[in-house]
Amino acid sequence: MVENLFDCMKKDSEGRSGNNLLNDDFLKAYNLLENNKSSFFITGRAGTGKSTLLRYFRDRTKKKIVVLAPTGLAALNVGGQTIHSFFRLPPRVIESHHIKKVEDARLYKELECIVIDEVSMVRADLLDGIDKFMRKNGKDSDKPFGGVQVILFGDLFQLAPVVSSTETSLSERYMSPYFFSADVFDKIKLSIIELEKVYRQTDKDFIAILDSIRTGEFDEKTLEMINSRVNPNFNAETDESFITLTGTNEQANYLNMNKLGSLPGKRFVYNASFEGNFDKNGKNFPVDPELYLKVGSKVILTRNDPSGSYVNGSIGKVTDLDNNFVMVKLDQGGIVGVERTNWDKIEYKLDAETNKIIVETKGRMKQFPIRLAWALTIHKSQGQTFDKIFIDLSRGAFSHGQTYVALSRSRTLNGIVLKSPIQISDIIIDQAVVEFLERKTLNNF
Repeated sequence: MVENLFDCMKKDSEGRSGNNLLNDDFLKAYNLLENNKSSFFITGRAGTGKSTLLRYFRDRTKKKIVVLAPTGLAALNVGGQTIHSFFRLPPRVIESHHIKKVEDARLYKELECIVIDEVSMVRADLLDGIDKFMRKNGKDSDKPFGGVQVILFGDLFQLAPVVSSTETSLSERYMSPYFFSADVFDKIKLSIIELEKVYRQTDKDFIAILDSIRTGEFDEKTLEMINSRVNPNFNAETDESFITLTGTNEQANYLNMNKLGSLPGKRFVYNASFEGNFDKNGKNFPVDPELYLKVGSKVILTRNDPSGSYVNGSIGKVTDLDNNFVMVKLDQGGIVGVERTNWDKIEYKLDAETNKIIVETKGRMKQFPIRLAWALTIHKSQGQTFDKIFIDLSRGAFSHGQTYVALSRSRTLNGIVLKSPIQISDIIIDQAVVEFLERKTLNNF
């Protein structure tokens, strides 16, 4: 059962906008989440502040919460734990016999709220697995999710669940692989908060174009407007103000290393260090475990500086470097020193003395929060905002929402240059998502 509660990002009666509105709306949304025990799905277009709202709630709530994500990388990015490790579930289709009653279930009995980020990637069987685990180990075996509030964050028009060709049982059990097809939602009302105020873009025509691409409701005129930005002769390598977005890691790595090799001077190599239970042989790291830089390298910073000198997504150029420091001149002005930082792999524990949920670090990666940024994959550009992007989809889009994510990284239509025209086949929309969102009803809260 789905209920759309309110548009918490619209302008208020005085027409205010900007940071004050952001604070007012987030306070409104925060109070809704904080003062209710209902389960929520927080969604919205790219650039509406879903991640900001998640952090706002996490940092201020008085509830005993855990923040979880479907992948190790997503968990690192949100400072949480993976769903599978927290609920002790195997990395395969979840069956009833996988759900165990744990010996010490105090953590799960004390839990009041489960927050899940990137829920568009969470499959229906995993949501049902969470429900069954919490019924078996939580505070109330008769209630969905053991009586615990569940708050889900994500955009269903972006990242989709991964289903391998061997996992045929999913299509037999569920209408779709998405979280909303889970059986548990036949027993619990999932209220939707749709954030509609876009902070990344301000041009209404461009926002309308992105909306139509996001939902697949575009027409020929929309495609013509987008494809007016095609320039097959454009060379992003000669214009440092552009970032190239590509479909694959192979393309992005080739462009970055080729550009790095063309720079004069010494090449520095920075190797990440690892501690504890951190998978240093994995593929998905928050930054490259082996970072190559030279003076003149175009880079993107991937963490917020605690002192506020730079933020996640800041673009700049390396001006000086040594074995232990990197100086970056930011595009928005100023030169900052960047130090190595930590990404912690955490587990939630219950403190026996205070009865509070605490975080325990199980592993750590330490590296400079820097990526080469002449080129980025569309996937790794998610959550970022750029003034000028060169989109290379000449090989075609191959996944749900990929074209929308690429286009929505830009602040303006004029900030986009396309290597080749966007084809109808490049705009991949899953009809199950459209049908789910069409079923929601609009109610004031």
